[in-house]
Amino acid sequence: MKLYFVCGLLLFGVCDVAARTIMDALSSRYDIMSFTSLVRRAGLQSLLSSGKYTVFAPTDTALQTLPPDVISQLYQQQNLPQLKAMVRYYIAPYTGNTQRQWKGEKVNTLASKPVRLVTYPHNHVTVVNGVVMQESNLSVSNGHIYLLSSPLTPPSSDIVQSLQQDSKYSKFLTAIALSGMTNTLKGDNITVLAPTDDAFDKMAKNRTDAIFNNVPLMKALVEFHLLPGTIYTYGWYDKENIHDDNTKYDNTLTVHEWGHHQFWITPFEGGVVNQDWLATNGVIHAINGLKYTWPFYGAISKIIG
Repeated sequence: MKLYFVCGLLLFGVCDVAARTIMDALSSRYDIMSFTSLVRRAGLQSLLSSGKYTVFAPTDTALQTLPPDVISQLYQQQNLPQLKAMVRYYIAPYTGNTQRQWKGEKVNTLASKPVRLVTYPHNHVTVVNGVVMQESNLSVSNGHIYLLSSPLTPPSSDIVQSLQQDSKYSKFLTAIALSGMTNTLKGDNITVLAPTDDAFDKMAKNRTDAIFNNVPLMKALVEFHLLPGTIYTYGWYDKENIHDDNTKYDNTLTVHEWGHHQFWITPFEGGVVNQDWLATNGVIHAINGLKYTWPFYGAISKIIG
């Protein structure tokens, strides 16, 4: 009878589940079976049963968004090093206060590549590399577990390098280089709203000529598209002023959401066409429009007459 009573308490969660390890908790969840299987294949069961870690566990649904042959290829013996590296990227040797208000700090992982965490006070959402932590802190004895709605992807290039890999941003890159802003855009924990070449092409030619023949105007253009902090789209909300303290240009950037997770930012005359483009030093959101009436529009008018 006592045995049945104890088993019943365990079944309904009455007993203290904090005594179970990370590996115990992973094994008990039906919705992260794929990730748990990868952990076992990587030989990390003992590690997660004894060491202290924070684990960002993608759900089965999240892993299903990967190309269908990725997981099956990782299970092949010759790809075991890649599988181990992938799983280690979801494990951080961090056991501090994970409930804190993150402001874009990096936390290193067992893959020797960091993840970046940001908390948004208005909706109490915390994201890791822009991915929302679906479930907060499953109770375990040797660390923390958070469920993720999407797989994590480690960025490999900084913001400038990422833009250089795509020919659609050549005009913005020209403004960055000629205005001497390259090092500024290599600083850490920043957000860049990167206009595409199409955005520049929508402007009258005499206006773009005026900008690209005037270094102060090019610098102003770049600075106007640079925001402090790493601002992922899951931290945005409709009609949010994301940079209302930009007193240097006396302007406000306002987010407008339409459809499902689609955004338009005023005063730019265009939408966000490539959102949450991860970089090692922050995030890029590509925009396909520019606003003619910038704060430095008066300077352009004087130049072109």
